[in-house]
Amino acid sequence: MSGQESDSVVLEGPVGMGAQGFPGRLAGVVKVNIHDRPFVLAFHGSLYNRTELIPVGEKPSSLFERLLFLYLQEGISIFQRLRGEFALSLWDGRHETLYLASDRFRVHPLFYYQDESQLLFASRVKSLLNCPLRLETAISPEAVVDVVTSSAIPTPRTIFREVKKLPPGHVLTYHNSVIDVLPYWEVNFLQPSNEGEGELARQLRSKFAEAVSVRLQGEGPPSKVGTFLSGGVDSTTVTGVLTQLTKQPVKSFTIGFGEPRFNEVSYARIAAQAFGAEHYEYFVTPQDAYAAIPTLLETFDEPFANASAIPTYFCAKLAREHGVDTLYAGDGGDELFAGNDRYAAQRVFEYYDNVPRWLRESLVKPVTFALAENLPWPLFVKGKKYIERASVPYPERLWSYSFANILPLANLLTDDFVESVGKNYEPHASTRMYYLQAPAKTELDRQLYIDLKRAISDNDLFKVTRMTEAAGVSVRYPFLDSQLVEFAVTVPAHMKMRGRQLRTFFKKAYADLLPSEVRAKTKHGFGLPIPVWLRTDKRLNDLMHDLVLSPQSIQRGYFRKDALETLVEHHRTDETSFYGTVLWNFMILELWHRKYTGNRN
Repeated sequence: MSGQESDSVVLEGPVGMGAQGFPGRLAGVVKVNIHDRPFVLAFHGSLYNRTELIPVGEKPSSLFERLLFLYLQEGISIFQRLRGEFALSLWDGRHETLYLASDRFRVHPLFYYQDESQLLFASRVKSLLNCPLRLETAISPEAVVDVVTSSAIPTPRTIFREVKKLPPGHVLTYHNSVIDVLPYWEVNFLQPSNEGEGELARQLRSKFAEAVSVRLQGEGPPSKVGTFLSGGVDSTTVTGVLTQLTKQPVKSFTIGFGEPRFNEVSYARIAAQAFGAEHYEYFVTPQDAYAAIPTLLETFDEPFANASAIPTYFCAKLAREHGVDTLYAGDGGDELFAGNDRYAAQRVFEYYDNVPRWLRESLVKPVTFALAENLPWPLFVKGKKYIERASVPYPERLWSYSFANILPLANLLTDDFVESVGKNYEPHASTRMYYLQAPAKTELDRQLYIDLKRAISDNDLFKVTRMTEAAGVSVRYPFLDSQLVEFAVTVPAHMKMRGRQLRTFFKKAYADLLPSEVRAKTKHGFGLPIPVWLRTDKRLNDLMHDLVLSPQSIQRGYFRKDALETLVEHHRTDETSFYGTVLWNFMILELWHRKYTGNRN
């Protein structure tokens, strides 16, 4: 029996594996031979239960070898025992089988490509494209639509038809050229607790503190640790609990903007003062956004148009400049404990469902529609729109105001591209799928399940992890600790959100920790005023016109020129953020094309 560990490539017959290191994470490759059969494991990420995995007396450096031996004893069920964030590959020479595994929420993604002779996998799409082995790839028309309609490409698709991304909490098995992808973990809302609210609150505080504590055990000195602090409930809770555990002020970092309606700096300052944090701020400008575009394109090697990636990057960069190696983030709190505004909006529509059908159809609806038609006062017009949306059944109601509904694809796409995409393509198919398969009994829990899959795994984690990496900083997500999540899903829906009041259970549990101003504030989010800047900043406005309307963009044959011109005009005259956000999606798609494909479609 022999063993080795490294962060380089290990080749064993038909298999090659490698793991690249990054500050604040584990990375390595280990190979052992048992009865002349090779077993190889490559790992990148973080594990928070290493002491449970390594028996007393063994060296910590033998962790990866220990994982291999656990696999020999338990098979792939060992993935369920790993508490942390990771991308992992394992070769079983005994059965000539390859396994790939992603962590429960896919903090560290894995992409893979298969043809008739090979399977290639990597944590970056560009790594696959730069592989010396030949790959045949073509742009996925469906993914192009995904980018412009929702800013991110849903799992398992990528921008290339032939490249897939492994879903969170799944293991891929590759044997005899056949791929099988199955879950080893799932979020499950079907077993709500019977405990009282007080006991559940006590458990929440204990489990969240423990989720932060196990992450701190592997960090360096507290001066190297900081927090994203937006002034919202999640980031404030993280900062407060971290302060309690380290027993000293922590460094906190906030991004601001010159546009007041996008700014939460005042709340961040209140939270920082409450915990005595060593607080730092940076105000992102349109010039910063323009200068960050090359970093976005290099960091996200497929089109990814969540504009809040820009403030995320500058916040991590600010932390790095002040000596911080690791940032603690609040991602996942809203999706576990019902903190997003859209949950309250959907609750309003559900109230209409409770009105007797005969009363809705014979009186409320016809009277409201008649008043809106004959007396178009704002109140009546708004009431008509409310009834129209409330009349849409679930799950269609969840995307009834989406871009694809405002501008049907047949009016946006060229005739040839409609044929490529397919006339029956539904941009919200993944949301529908998650809604229908959600292990939940209430509408609220179904929405939380969808957001944990789409908003968290496909969007937020990809954004935050990649942008902190670009700044040279690691990130921790204590809200997404597996043990905390498995508790959170047992909190009954009626307790998490009472009426239209968001996060009632969580705020009550942490009433003595959260400043009253933070508890009372409305949900804001970590947005970028890109819609405003696309109108007011000349360089960004010129860039928008070039990327959306230039002959180089139009010739790709995706979108109707008149539809794009209409979108640009609507953005010029409409004061909301809607059209600017949509145009940024088109801009990122074209920027990606120019960097990675030139004029090739």
